[in-house]
Amino acid sequence: MLYSEETVHHTLERGYMKEVQVDLLKGDITERITDAIVNTSNNRLILGSGLSGAIKAKGGGRIAEELQKYGSIEIGEAVYTSGGELKAGGVIHIALTEFDGPITEENIGLSLHACLSLANKNKLKSLSIPDLSVGITRFPPDRCAHTVFTVLKRFIEKENRSLRLVEIVVWDIESLRIYKEAYPAFFHQEME
Repeated sequence: MLYSEETVHHTLERGYMKEVQVDLLKGDITERITDAIVNTSNNRLILGSGLSGAIKAKGGGRIAEELQKYGSIEIGEAVYTSGGELKAGGVIHIALTEFDGPITEENIGLSLHACLSLANKNKLKSLSIPDLSVGITRFPPDRCAHTVFTVLKRFIEKENRSLRLVEIVVWDIESLRIYKEAYPAFFHQEME
């Protein structure tokens, strides 16, 4: 069987921090088998295009139906739905922007923290997080990687109660390079 680059997932970096494995992967987050994946959305929680559209296409209409009960949420908030027909058990939807608004560093930090807190509340052990800099209004990926790793490290050190595996899943080679360069400053790498 042949596999395309998009469907083959390799762990490129692996680090441990307070018994939490933090992996950096290149691939399709909708194919991850974790307790939940993270959907980057706007405050209206519409599953339209990009990652949201892929989640709707692969996960089915049940996810969109579950989102309807929330209506709109504030920037920096997160909500949890089932995974529908996805391989992941659930989806944590975070509001990075207002509808068609810009992504900011503050919004990335607030949204990621809300996501991690919700993972704790739901006692999730594994979580796959996409590159939070992508979308219609792309945020500089180097600043995003730094923000993501800063928030993740602080959360693991001070608040984490349930997570044992966190995957950062990027889609393209350039983002992978950027995240890979930033990674060692935050997480101890274990040689395989």
